[in-house]
Amino acid sequence: MAEQQALEVARWFLALFFPGVALFYILRLTARRRVLGHSAVWHGAPGSQHWWYAKTFVFFRSAITLAMVARALWPGLDRYLLACPPLMTPAVVYSGLALLILGFSAVVAVNFTMGTVWRSGLPGQGATPPLITTGPFAWTRNPMFLAIQMAQFGFFLAFPSGFTLLCLVVGMTVLHFQVRLEEGHLLAAHGQAYRDYCKRTARWIPLTPFSSAAARASARPTL
Repeated sequence: MAEQQALEVARWFLALFFPGVALFYILRLTARRRVLGHSAVWHGAPGSQHWWYAKTFVFFRSAITLAMVARALWPGLDRYLLACPPLMTPAVVYSGLALLILGFSAVVAVNFTMGTVWRSGLPGQGATPPLITTGPFAWTRNPMFLAIQMAQFGFFLAFPSGFTLLCLVVGMTVLHFQVRLEEGHLLAAHGQAYRDYCKRTARWIPLTPFSSAAARASARPTL
């Protein structure tokens, strides 16, 4: 009974959560457009690496939202999404929901911490991206992407399946490639200031007492 209740809670939560995330970004981007006078989203030149990474995210975000809404209305869809019943226990599912909520909350917090400099993607040619080194960026160079990966892992636990595993693997892979692109962009724009920032701040999680060594190892981004 408790297991079935947990699955139903997760099913409807996910069906409402992802449209809610989409609504948040629509409202956020609309507000940024009003302030900037142009879109805060840059997907790069068509066919470029940046463009392909962005389109991959858009495709999977759309697929996830549609799948989660559909499985709430049609529970039998779980079978076609390759659900993994042995992992669908209350402990795993509720842990996943907690991580998903925590990860998205961190994304929102970092989003607003960045204030007026927040954007999605790399700026167009000739634009200089800001170098933010305070707040969560003083602890890790990629707080937003770190939070997104937490949410992605939480999503997999909330609905253990072949579908969510694929989303997790693709999402994390694309995020890591995107980080390399952004590092190259920031290095070209800020030079020594960015190298110094890399030396004192870990790319992902500072693992004390080895954080300094990890930061030095990542001080020269691989382009």
